[in-house]
Amino acid sequence: MFVHKASLPHVLPPKLYGCPQQHELEISKLFAPAWMMVGTLAEAPNDGDFFTRELLGTPIIVRNFKGEIHTFLNVCPHRHCLLTHAENGHSEEFTCQYHGWEFMKTGKTGRIPDAQSFKPLTGGPECLRKFRTEVRGPLIFVSLNDEPPDLADQLHALTSVCDEFPASRWRQADRWSYEFNANWKVVVENTIESYHVATVHPKTLVQFGDEEHEIHENAGIMRSTIFAPPIYYRVANWLLPKLEPGCTHRYRLFHGFPNLFLIRIDAMLQVMTVEPLSATTCRLNVYVFTLRAEKETWLTRQLTTNWARLKCHVIRTVLAEDARLYPDMQRGMQHSPFHGTISIREELVYAFQDFVHRHCGLTAEDNVATHVSEQSDT
Repeated sequence: MFVHKASLPHVLPPKLYGCPQQHELEISKLFAPAWMMVGTLAEAPNDGDFFTRELLGTPIIVRNFKGEIHTFLNVCPHRHCLLTHAENGHSEEFTCQYHGWEFMKTGKTGRIPDAQSFKPLTGGPECLRKFRTEVRGPLIFVSLNDEPPDLADQLHALTSVCDEFPASRWRQADRWSYEFNANWKVVVENTIESYHVATVHPKTLVQFGDEEHEIHENAGIMRSTIFAPPIYYRVANWLLPKLEPGCTHRYRLFHGFPNLFLIRIDAMLQVMTVEPLSATTCRLNVYVFTLRAEKETWLTRQLTTNWARLKCHVIRTVLAEDARLYPDMQRGMQHSPFHGTISIREELVYAFQDFVHRHCGLTAEDNVATHVSEQSDT
């Protein structure tokens, strides 16, 4: 069941998919104030484990302090060196690689080599800059904003997916990234519509269902029946009850505006974020989890591992099929004289574009159509 009953306008004109000024506006209005998913508990499972990221161009370090996850600017207040250039690792003490300054989970300085030569040392500006951090399920969220919105309010329906099982029930099967020569909105919009499936994924995703089998919600949610070969159902129906009774084959996609996606199907959780790198480039980060049995045995562990391999293979194949089109989609945006149109099957694209339009404070001259909420099925 779709929300709208008639086709919709393409709210954002093509020029906004490669405009440096629009890129900066989206960073300041959509990303900087919000929470962003930066990693998972599996990347720092033990005391002293850490990983680093570039978040909107800001270097951060996420570290496990005896089970508590804390995030800091990856810059030492002493002489401004990165605390570490490693992508991930483990250290008994939280120290800077340059002069060995040691820091605590609060960000305050601990041991300072030759501390007497720094007297007087007030302990104020010598603290690390710390960022707000929250954990939901197996996912770690960070905000660069000193006063971010409530995370649950930002996630909305995604909260139920994050909290569906304890974090310990999810085994991270794989993590990888791609960089595309395309505006981040191109990748987002491709992710949230099924209209291209028959053309781009005729073998991997088979087909999309009719309105009876695909349900949309304006909040960025798609629920769909899976059309797969009979062998898939035979294997899945035998395996899934061993991992979690009641696992459903139904495909559920949750879009957390602006750039987070949670995809739930059977015993799998697929998490993706799309990072804008420039006006015409972006990075797609992919995480795949499979569900552990509540009482894990050697058999269920092997089943989970093999199911994860199958899922990761399919996901990589599907994403590669999409990736080959992104440069052409971006080039088309740069030369298109058209207004564009959106079908009701693509209405989640409309909802996303409307979100960008409203939150960036764009004027009527910036878009090619006005809001058409009156077409919604009320």
